[in-house]
Formats: sequence, C-alpha cells, structure tokens
Amino acid sequence: MLSEKQKNEVLKLISYKQEGAYWDFKKQWYEDGKQADLLHDIICMANNLENRDAYIIIGIDEEKDYCVNDLTNSADRKTTQMLVDFLRNKKFMGGIKPHVMVEPLQLENGVIDVIIVKNGYYTPYV
Repeated sequence: MLSEKQKNEVLKLISYKQEGAYWDFKKQWYEDGKQADLLHDIICMANNLENRDAYIIIGIDEEKDYCVNDLTNSADRKTTQMLVDFLRNKKFMGGIKPHVMVEPLQLENGVIDVIIVKNGYYTPYV
C-alpha cells in the first residue's frame, strides 16, 4: 500500500503533466509482446540519476491531458509477485536485480497502478 507521502507525490507528479527523470507515465499496462519495453522502463527508472525511488505510473493518458485511464478491468494488470517473477527470469550483471513493487491507487476517476522501483546501492543495472 502506498503511504500518504507516496500518494501525495504521485498526485503531484501527475499534476506536472510531463515526465521526469524519476517518473514515467503509461496509458495502460504493457501488453504481451511488449515485455522488452517493460524491462527497459524498469532498468531506466532503476538507473535514474536522482538517486531515489522512481515511479512508473500506469493509467495516465498523456494524449488526453494526463487524465485517468481506469485500469479496474484491465486484463494486463500485474501484481508485485508477477513483476518479481518476470525479473527473476532475466539476466543482470552480477545477478543483482532491481527491487520493484506494484501498488494500486484509487483516484476520483478510476484506479491507476504505480510501479515503485526502489533506489538501490548496486546501480547501474544492465
């Protein structure tokens, strides 16, 4: 579950209506066949130069003024365990993988998911 501080930060990032060094927006979850894009985005966020936790905020439509794209009934949604399993099957230099969590966030216009990519000591991930 997102802490109040994290919820407020995610809402603040959405209000900026632009992506930044440690946050990224996606309209929907990565479809089958787009897993390389998911891996790429996780690695980019894990290697962010801000030296902090990063967010992939899923369910925000950049083309529609950053409005919520409700994920409630999305068949492509992932859990933390699904992402951990996904990363477990990938080879990383030194065998050290990014630490990720998926947290849903109920907003006024629907549910979004937030992938939290934890800041780590072992960057860069390659």
